[in-house]
Amino acid sequence: MNSDTDTKADLLLALNGTEDALQIILAKRDEDEDSFSLLDAQILQVPGKSAFFMIPAIKSALDLFDYSAKEISHIACISGPGSFTGLRLTFSAAAGIVSGNNALIAGLEYLPLLAAGPAKFTNQPLWVVTHSRKMQVYIQGFNPLAGDEIFPEPLTPVLPVPAEEALDIILSYKQEKAIVFGSGLNKNKSFFDEFLAENQHLSTLPQRFNSPAIPDILEFSNKADFGKEMPFPLYLRGSDAEDNLEAITKKQGIPLEVARQMLKDISPV
Repeated sequence: MNSDTDTKADLLLALNGTEDALQIILAKRDEDEDSFSLLDAQILQVPGKSAFFMIPAIKSALDLFDYSAKEISHIACISGPGSFTGLRLTFSAAAGIVSGNNALIAGLEYLPLLAAGPAKFTNQPLWVVTHSRKMQVYIQGFNPLAGDEIFPEPLTPVLPVPAEEALDIILSYKQEKAIVFGSGLNKNKSFFDEFLAENQHLSTLPQRFNSPAIPDILEFSNKADFGKEMPFPLYLRGSDAEDNLEAITKKQGIPLEVARQMLKDISPV
C-alpha cells in the first residue's frame, strides 16, 4: 500500500479503448478542489488485442507507485462512439474494479474530447470524423471557443453516417473556413483527400490529433460528474458479429431466430 494513503488522496484511472491506441492513465489529487495530476500514462498500439494487455498494464501502473486496485477512487471511461470490442473491454474492466472497491465512475464522450485540443489554438469550426468501418464514420461539428470557454460547444450531435453523407453535412453549413480531422480521414484516405482538394476552404490536422491528448483527458476528468451509477458506452452501431449473424449461425448450425432470441437481452441495438 502506498505510504501516502494516510492523506486519503484520490486516485484516478482513465481508460480509452475507442480506437486502435489503448490509453491507460493514472493520476492523483490530494484534495477534492485540486486537479488530478498525472502519475503514469501508457499508450499501447494493440488493435484487436486489448484484452491481453489492459489488466496487466493497469497493474503495472499501480505497482510502479505502490498502489493497489482497491485504492482507485475514480474511474473515467471514454464512452465512445468507437470500437465495439474496445468499449466493452474498458467498461468491463471498470465495472470489475468498481465492484471491488466502490470507486466513483464517469463516462467521457470521445469526439468532444478530440475537439478540445485543436480548439485551443484555432478560431475555426471543427469537424471531428472518426472511423466506424470501411466508408462509415462518426462525425460531430464544434463551434470555435468563445469567451472563457475551455471546451468547444457542439454544433451537431454525434452522427453515425456513410462517408458520403459526412461530406454533405460539412458542406451544408457553408462555413468560410473549417478544420476537418480524425481517424475517419486516414482510414478512407483517398476519398477524403479528394474531398479536401476540391474544397480549399477546408483544412486538416496531423495524425497526432487523432488520439486525445493526455492533459485533455485529465481536464475532462476534472470537470466530470462522477457517481455510483455505471455510465453507458455510446454504441451507435451493432458489432460486426451482429451484422454477420446469419452467416455465423449458419456455420454453427444454430437457427437464426434462436440466435436472435439469445442475444436480445445483451445486444445494444
